[in-house]
Amino acid sequence: MRYSHSRIELYKNCPKAFSYKYIEKPKIEEKKGIEAFLGSMVHKALEKLYTDLRFSRLDTLDDILDYYTSEWDSNFDLTIEIVREGYSKENYKEMGKRFITDYYKKYYPFDQGKTIGLEMEINLRLLDESSNPYDLLGYIDRLTMVSEDFFEIHDYKTNSHTKTQEEIEKDWQLALYTIAVKRMYPSVKKVELVWHFLDSGLEMRTTKSDKELELLGREVIASIKQIERSIKTGDFPTKESSLCNWCSFKEICPLKSHLFMLKKLPENEYLNEEGVRLVQRYLELTKQKKELSDTIDPELEKVKLALLNYAKLHNSERVYGSFGDSILVKEYINYILPEKGTRERVVFEKILKDNKLWDSVAEVNSFLFSKAVSERVIDAETLMLLEKLISKSKTPRFYPSSKK
Repeated sequence: MRYSHSRIELYKNCPKAFSYKYIEKPKIEEKKGIEAFLGSMVHKALEKLYTDLRFSRLDTLDDILDYYTSEWDSNFDLTIEIVREGYSKENYKEMGKRFITDYYKKYYPFDQGKTIGLEMEINLRLLDESSNPYDLLGYIDRLTMVSEDFFEIHDYKTNSHTKTQEEIEKDWQLALYTIAVKRMYPSVKKVELVWHFLDSGLEMRTTKSDKELELLGREVIASIKQIERSIKTGDFPTKESSLCNWCSFKEICPLKSHLFMLKKLPENEYLNEEGVRLVQRYLELTKQKKELSDTIDPELEKVKLALLNYAKLHNSERVYGSFGDSILVKEYINYILPEKGTRERVVFEKILKDNKLWDSVAEVNSFLFSKAVSERVIDAETLMLLEKLISKSKTPRFYPSSKK
């Protein structure tokens, strides 16, 4: 399989959606969201602007808006889905015009470097530690040459979310393209990544070092290997998120299929559907259980405390009731260890290591340490040294036994 940023991200967002799209390929109509359609139309308009510039033609703003409108009208169809309620296709169409207008006015006369490529196909091969190849495909919105050793990779974003600088630094799509650009143009010393967030009008930039690119390549290969393990095992779990609303497969997805089945029922049959009745009954019972617990638990705690005090007073570990019923009352010591990163913790761990007890405790936490003490893995002398660094608490346990 040939991979891409969108394929890998789809798997990360929902492995099941990835399986539907690229493995199972169910025969359903894949609807395109209007957000994706808007993005493609704006990209086409900006591609025309820079294509004409390469031929020494500077389009007017009206030229580009007319082209955008024409492309929108001729390509829009009923398979394009509007998820957000209260908005029409005209709202989105006008949004695109605003994006183009704001961009045009900000960068006119578009002399910020020489365009090398538009919607430029990128083919990149990465090798793992065993020299196994992994092929990736991508597209650069615009590649610009600022100087012979300085290029820019531009990307247009039409969604409403303007990323923070921290999010930009973590974004791996354009960073991955940097590797391909440096391979295609060996004289290039610097590649700057440029995001144009068209809704806010904000431009954001970053660069990646060779070391960062090397680590990124490893991370991408690890992601691909995870996908290939899923393909081999057939394990593609569902993953619910806000993106489900835009998924083409939601009507057959195990997380959403029942909801769409219910939507097809007449209103008077909805409440009688078996699944609906079972859910309502389950929720009713869990609510009743909680209400009972809220009433019983405080009283139970009082009885447990009284029982503990009785057992101590009479030096009795097992207290008997009627008909031979009894409760075994035990009190266990818990050791509260010094917090990690403190001086006391360093001394505490050194004592364990010096006394060759580190491996016996395995992982130093309160439970395992308390268990090691109770089983006398830690000798009395060492415990005396450690007790200066730790504190104790007691936890009662009650073990009922019935003869009935």
